Amino acid sequence: MTNSNLKLHIQRDQLTWFLDLLLDEKEIFQLSASTGIIPDVDRLYALSRRELLVNLTNVFLGVIGTAKPEITNSETSVEALVSQFLTEKAEAAISRVGYMEISEIETFFKTSDVLIDGGDFGEVVWALLIDERTPVVEHGYKLLNTTYASVEVAYTNGRADRSSIEPLVGDQYAQNLEGEHQESEAPVREIEYLERQLADSKADYTSLQKKHSRLDQQRAFLLEENRGLKTKAEVSNGNEKRLKALEQENQILREQIAQHIEAATELQQLANERDHLLAEKERMAEQLREYEQIKSAKETFTTDLQLVEEAVYKGHQGLEDFQTSLDNHFDTLENCHQAARSALNQIRQTLTYLDDTQQLTEGEGPYNLTSEQPRVGVFVDVQNMFYAAKDRFGRRVDYIKLLDLIVGPRYLMVAYAYVVQIPEINQSSFLSLLEHNGYTIKSKDLRLRGDGSAKGDWDVGIAVDVVSMLGSLDVVILASGDGDFCPLAELIKQQDKRVEVVAFEHNTSMDLQQIADQFFPIGDELLI
Repeated sequence: MTNSNLKLHIQRDQLTWFLDLLLDEKEIFQLSASTGIIPDVDRLYALSRRELLVNLTNVFLGVIGTAKPEITNSETSVEALVSQFLTEKAEAAISRVGYMEISEIETFFKTSDVLIDGGDFGEVVWALLIDERTPVVEHGYKLLNTTYASVEVAYTNGRADRSSIEPLVGDQYAQNLEGEHQESEAPVREIEYLERQLADSKADYTSLQKKHSRLDQQRAFLLEENRGLKTKAEVSNGNEKRLKALEQENQILREQIAQHIEAATELQQLANERDHLLAEKERMAEQLREYEQIKSAKETFTTDLQLVEEAVYKGHQGLEDFQTSLDNHFDTLENCHQAARSALNQIRQTLTYLDDTQQLTEGEGPYNLTSEQPRVGVFVDVQNMFYAAKDRFGRRVDYIKLLDLIVGPRYLMVAYAYVVQIPEINQSSFLSLLEHNGYTIKSKDLRLRGDGSAKGDWDVGIAVDVVSMLGSLDVVILASGDGDFCPLAELIKQQDKRVEVVAFEHNTSMDLQQIADQFFPIGDELLI
């Protein structure tokens, strides 16, 4: 309980009355001396119990007036000393209240009659006022105010006095105190002091008798409560013994259940192993029957194999003879094809010459020729053409028909086929076919980079070959749809040469189609 809370909830005469109930003569003197409210010890001894209580109340509440004595300590330190002193005195009551619920406090401390009769009213009320629970503190204030009001009424009606002191408030007490100090003498004060001590001793004796009676009542209550607790303890011990016995039985049952489960698991494992062994036995018997069949079949197969080997040897000899004859026929056909191609070229040149002569007579001609055919160079990007045909149509380009179609009656200077060799693919037969049909093969191996990717293209090589041969060509035909050849096509046109592009329309750059003098889209007729 703090000084500020007391100022809000308790009056000065109430606090004086409360301290008188809580403290005896010796404790009042000891508390007054420890707080230092009277520096002079002789004056402290000269003051009566009532004067000391009034001085403690004034200092504790910070009352300013003529009745306030000299103070050597601050009011805050006085408040702390008084609070600590009262707390130590009411330690038993504080411990008792701390273990009680709010409902129990409101029931046992509903009125103050029993507490006053037992002599522990002040200690219990102080324990309530310093409790941390707000409802308990509020009940303490209520109990203090109610008790003081009842004592005040009784004192007014003359039926009883409020305490061993008569509370004095205001200037009346200050004036009386000043008169007594002026008129009394030392012997008289000593006699009065002894009389007060005698009266206080009698009051203390009466208070002790009441407290003893109250303690007897509490003792009887505690004995009865102790008997009840012993009965409960005995019942609890019996329950604990029964619980332990049940736990032991439960543990035994658990162990038995675990044993049964383990035995059932082992039995199931044995049954599974038995079924597995039976199945294994059946499988081995089946394998044995199959082995006998295989053994019999092996003997038959060995005989048949010998016959087959003899037949294969004879067939191989015949196949070799047939291969030799076929190679001879193929060479003959190849020579005939070359002769036919040469004759065909001569016929085309003758026809072209006749057509050109007629066109010159009429003043027409797509190439503005005079007496010579345009010189044509064909540059085929095989990789570009191969993947374009494969991805879109799932077919291959007929390069022989392609060369005949794009060159026409013009004079073919050179036809380059640019190939990238892949180690996993054998392209020797394909390259031989191209070479036999007028193509010059230029190949390079596929290069693998450090990051796992591969590079293999002829863009730069094609551009270099075209530029190096541009002086001896009139027409450059690019068989590729790669837009990277746009700068090359522009360079060819700047040299007053004709550039033509043949490729798949879906795979040819629009810029390259626009730059070219003529674009030949590849159709089904050039696919195989």
